[in-house]
Amino acid sequence: MHLNTDPAAPPRKPCIRDLAILTATLLPPALVQLAPLKQLRRRVREINATHPHFQEETPLVLAWEQQRRERLRGELHVAGRPHASAESSLHAQPVRA
Repeated sequence: MHLNTDPAAPPRKPCIRDLAILTATLLPPALVQLAPLKQLRRRVREINATHPHFQEETPLVLAWEQQRRERLRGELHVAGRPHASAESSLHAQPVRA
């Protein structure tokens, strides 16, 4: 029986190159912005398990997305029919060709 007595490797610092690869391949910005946070956290855990060299970068992507959503909370609207004020202002201006 052999006991591993080697000290644990110190945690690595995030690498900008790995962050660029991560966001270009496994966590593209469109996926990060559209996925619910619960699914995004699950995806981050999955990436950490299957690609351990991204373990330092995935928390950064998750934290930045949480901050982005916090900043934009309540300011985004679903596109559809324009509001009454916007519609009336469009019709108030004559259109000239």
